[in-house]
Amino acid sequence: MPTTYSLPDGWYIDYQPSATSSNDLALAALRQSAGKAEGKCFQVGEQTKGRGRRGKQWVSKSGDGLYLSIILCPATARDTWSGLSFIASLAVYKALLGFIEDAHILRCSLKWPNDILYDNRKLAGILLEATTEGVVVGCGINLTNAPVLGHTNFPPVALDELVMSQPVDSKALACAVIRQIAKLYAIWQTNGMQVILEEWRSYCDMEGQSLRIETVKDVITGTYVEIGSGGQLIVRRADGGLVQIHAGDVEVLRGSDASGN
Repeated sequence: MPTTYSLPDGWYIDYQPSATSSNDLALAALRQSAGKAEGKCFQVGEQTKGRGRRGKQWVSKSGDGLYLSIILCPATARDTWSGLSFIASLAVYKALLGFIEDAHILRCSLKWPNDILYDNRKLAGILLEATTEGVVVGCGINLTNAPVLGHTNFPPVALDELVMSQPVDSKALACAVIRQIAKLYAIWQTNGMQVILEEWRSYCDMEGQSLRIETVKDVITGTYVEIGSGGQLIVRRADGGLVQIHAGDVEVLRGSDASGN
């Protein structure tokens, strides 16, 4: 398994054994350092108030996961910052492939907007939180002891189920994620979003799936069509109409739910 701890120039990790969340530490640093905080990363051993997207709890027990937050301060317009979600999930996905055993790699995929799945089980998730100064990219990766949750369309899976030889070194994984994010972030700044989306789509296996998407305003059901040029999810309703969704929680419908019965 990889054990390198190298980081790009100007990037470093501040490790704390416990915190409310790694994102809280990063947000505080972002406020204090304004636009000079880029490249500061925070890893914590446990989160006492870990959170996911849309206010959901992220179970964050000591030693069970990688809880990592990365500060980015893009010089681009704020309306482009949503693309960082795809950079982050693609970076985590590619970093994980360096640790997962070959027999499991083909069953790993990306799900819109930014989840990393293994065989329809959630291996990692991303939470972006923006301020006027920049963006905090929070990454949660299940390393061991996948939490047992109630009804969920994508039950958790832990990395130790996909790596049989020895436990994953959490610092080495954190460094691998940061190196991937730094690389993709540089590509995004130079070449724009489309090259990132093209690679992201190649790892997404939602094609043809029946979906239920809960947005802030309503619930939409339809069939996956594609990820648009702005990163939006495009689905086709039963009446044939196309709908573009920029934010929401996605559930894959299976069995009788998929047929609408």
